[in-house]
Amino acid sequence: AQPIACGSNLKAMVVGVEAAAAAGAGLHELFNYNRENFKYDRKQRQKNEMQILNFRIKQANLWREDVRDIIGMTEKKMENYLLVATLQLGMCIGLFCEGRLEPGIPPWILTLYVL
Repeated sequence: AQPIACGSNLKAMVVGVEAAAAAGAGLHELFNYNRENFKYDRKQRQKNEMQILNFRIKQANLWREDVRDIIGMTEKKMENYLLVATLQLGMCIGLFCEGRLEPGIPPWILTLYVL
């Protein structure tokens, strides 16, 4: 068996441990380098993305409101058309059933009769 040289192995182990400690400290510094700025940037980016999503939601709500308004206008027009059509239909049915208008009828009814 060969004799073990204690001094050289011990020195190599101490140097290895010191190198590992220095490398660990260096990695820790490298990891923490600019970490606060990175976290701040991520927070700002997340706020920006959330704001964009909120804008898109508001835009979609405006589109829905526009569609509701357009449908509401069409519905109101149809109510008015229905009223006029009902009056004209009533006049036509009255004319077909009775055959003639009474004397002294107002001129606007005669106008509707002519239509």
